[in-house]
Amino acid sequence: MVRYADDFVIACAKGQGERMTERLKKWLQAKGLTLNEAKTRLVNIRQEGINFLGFNMTWRKSFKGQGYLHVEPSQKSRRSLREKLGGILNHWTQGRSIQDAVEDINRVLRGWASYFHYGNSVTVMNRMKHYSQTRFRRWLWRKHACRRSLWTHYPTEQLHTRYGLYELPTTAKWKAAQ
Repeated sequence: MVRYADDFVIACAKGQGERMTERLKKWLQAKGLTLNEAKTRLVNIRQEGINFLGFNMTWRKSFKGQGYLHVEPSQKSRRSLREKLGGILNHWTQGRSIQDAVEDINRVLRGWASYFHYGNSVTVMNRMKHYSQTRFRRWLWRKHACRRSLWTHYPTEQLHTRYGLYELPTTAKWKAAQ
């Protein structure tokens, strides 16, 4: 284990939870550590999901009927991203230069994408990509006191090419960039 590992999940077969917990307690005790009983719990992932380190984990069935562990950014993590973008793109910040705002937005989006682009995050990434584009588009629209259509005046492609807004990756784009 990493020296500062204080959060972890052990996934095991049905009915093995208690046995694995006891094995873990013995292993930790041999290392001079103890398990925090107040924070430790056994969960049947097939019946209830868990939130762990910003991810939501639930058991789902694929289109072929096979079960799998579905891992995506939690609602709290998504809300946190929306709040950070809201702090950068609001009516109090309309006096900032577009370049400064885009640098701050891109820093937040890149960090969020790097951490949360794991598991089954494509749908969430697409939603958050759309949210960030719309939020930036509205900020530009208000900054320039536009009267024309929001969507035609600031098309999506222009947000990325002209202004340099980071685009949250889809799976194919993410793998190609790595």
